[in-house]
Amino acid sequence: MTKVDNQISVRMVVLLLVGGLTVYVACRNPELGIAIGVGVIVVTLLHLLLGK
Repeated sequence: MTKVDNQISVRMVVLLLVGGLTVYVACRNPELGIAIGVGVIVVTLLHLLLGK
């Protein structure tokens, strides 16, 4: 069975969901920081932690 390269991986789905959730929480609570910055930091850290 061959892998199709144009499909989204489970890892990418998890990263996008966690990033979106983090941005949402940061928007709802301004004291948590700038929403986009927090989302980028969380996604970057998860990307590094889940790296192969």
